Amino acid sequence: MKPSLAALAAWSLMMSFGPALAQPAPAAAPVCQVAPPQAPPVEWRGIAAYRAKAKVQGGRVVSVDVSPLKGGVERRAQRALVMAIVQALQNAPCQPGEHEFQQDFAFDLTQPAAPASGAARG
Repeated sequence: MKPSLAALAAWSLMMSFGPALAQPAPAAAPVCQVAPPQAPPVEWRGIAAYRAKAKVQGGRVVSVDVSPLKGGVERRAQRALVMAIVQALQNAPCQPGEHEFQQDFAFDLTQPAAPASGAARG
């Protein structure tokens, strides 16, 4: 039995596109390019971790909800760290449109802050 020309063409077409369909899809680009937030000067020492959920409309972050992932952070330090996260998210360039995403942030504040250069000497 001789295969028909149409059957050979269909088989050839399936073979040429088959492997391409089996490839994993490329990873999607992040919604926003968030720069790591600067840790503010705080008296508290330790490691703090947070998860931020952000809503983007028109390519701008319009709302942020930050939740701690780890307890034990002093209240003033936590407020300062959350504000740093919110500011980093609001300053981030985002893809146009409406999106929601979440991102984790961690601060390692185990080392004491270095003395500021130009500090008064007594």
